[in-house]
Amino acid sequence: MPTVTIYMPNHNYASYIEEAIESVLNQTFKEWELIIIDDGSTDNSKDKIDKYLNHPKVRVVYQAKKGLNYTNNIAMRLANGKYITRLDADDYLDENYLLVLVDFLNKNPEFDLVYPDFFHIDKYGNIQEIYKKNKITNESNEILDLPAHGACTMFRTEILRNIGPYNDSVSCQDGYDIWIKFIQKHRPCNVSTPLFYYRQHPSSLSKDQSKINNARRKILQDFLTKSIKKEKSKTLIVIPILGSESFIQKRPFEKLNGIPLINYSINCALGVRANSDIIDN
Repeated sequence: MPTVTIYMPNHNYASYIEEAIESVLNQTFKEWELIIIDDGSTDNSKDKIDKYLNHPKVRVVYQAKKGLNYTNNIAMRLANGKYITRLDADDYLDENYLLVLVDFLNKNPEFDLVYPDFFHIDKYGNIQEIYKKNKITNESNEILDLPAHGACTMFRTEILRNIGPYNDSVSCQDGYDIWIKFIQKHRPCNVSTPLFYYRQHPSSLSKDQSKINNARRKILQDFLTKSIKKEKSKTLIVIPILGSESFIQKRPFEKLNGIPLINYSINCALGVRANSDIIDN
């Protein structure tokens, strides 16, 4: 029985997937299984993946294109590991990623999720920056807005199954949907060591800002609707302005289709039926 299940969704990332797979094979911690789920690729991904079909720790699933969250749910059902983590096929891991995060969860049973800092890299693999997440403490009032990165977070598998499934009615922001569910009853933590290489390039999902905004709005509206139900509660919505960062979604005055990104956030907030006040900060 493997300690960790790593699953790797792939759609047309033939240029990067071998590097991602090799980063798993080269882990210093060896008690893992890798599930590769090809989501209807039309490039030569299959040629790359088939090289690993006979590896004793690798399982491969080929499916028609279903989307990321559908794929996440497939992986949850197939996982044998005590812990589970996702590695996207265009990213890759530091060799000590599993060693550090498994050790943390083994020694800290009060936490059910852990994630590291990470390197932001370009399409060629050049490091652009070390991305340090805001640290979570017991006093973190803003925990709702501090979601772990969906693609390098390690969960206790049983906990993830209990709070799942992933919302497959949205095609991105899977990590945010699960994050909202998770923090209601469970404690997350992070380690301040970069152990993951996150690639941003023109075809990466994170560049489709319109899709991200629409998905996050749907996730929040669904959550509020279920939480509030018949109560006459109202919500104060605070939209922080954090200044310029390398990630486009963190630059509030960057224009998308001629409209500043902050306007999309405000419009989303105005669409929440339960709000009482909205503050730009």
